[in-house]
Amino acid sequence: MRLGDCLDPVSGMASLGDKSVDHVITDPPYEAEAHTLQRRVKRGLSADGVDMCVAEVEALDFAPMTEEGRDASARHAVRVARRWHLFFCQAEAVGVWKRSMVAAGASWKRSCVWLKPDGMPQLTGDRPGMGYESVACSHGPGASRWNGGGSHGVWSFSKSENPAGNDHPTQKPVALMEKLVRLFTDPGDLILDPFAGSGTTGVAAIRLGRRFIGFEKDPKYHAIAVKRLTAAREQLELCA
Repeated sequence: MRLGDCLDPVSGMASLGDKSVDHVITDPPYEAEAHTLQRRVKRGLSADGVDMCVAEVEALDFAPMTEEGRDASARHAVRVARRWHLFFCQAEAVGVWKRSMVAAGASWKRSCVWLKPDGMPQLTGDRPGMGYESVACSHGPGASRWNGGGSHGVWSFSKSENPAGNDHPTQKPVALMEKLVRLFTDPGDLILDPFAGSGTTGVAAIRLGRRFIGFEKDPKYHAIAVKRLTAAREQLELCA
């Protein structure tokens, strides 16, 4: 797990060799449009143990994705990965991610969907709430292959796994990331997450016998990721 900006021209993904990893699976920052909403849901337990949903207004503590950052992310992903490139994004951003991936030389495959049963309601009440995120999927040279057969690229997982709250404002459920790792990768594969956050992709990779490289530029989240990855490895050793 590396502390630093994945887009740094020296120490970031630029330092990785061509086709040096098998896959890129990552959750990059949202585009500026989503940052303007500045709304999140936190879940917890009420005093009587009943699940409750509390809506709060809070600003994201990381910068939005820019067009230059998106193009650079796609370019590096296509260069370093032999097979799949999976980028979480807003539904409205699928088209621009597709454009960036194809421009970088990838073969576009599909836009998939993560459904959030406990997604935040539309607090203004003047339009439908957004209960899902998209996953932009492309592939490197050659025929693509995954472990899902003819199943659909639609996965339903609740956002909240920890009653005490997540370690990162946009943290993905471990169960969701384990599903993606099982479907798109094989045991022993090397997965790169250039926007690792609190390390959930890495935790899923380690639990399922994959190798992992992650970048995170925020020291706070990097420290959380290191702690979680270490715990996942120790648990794996105990179960061996």
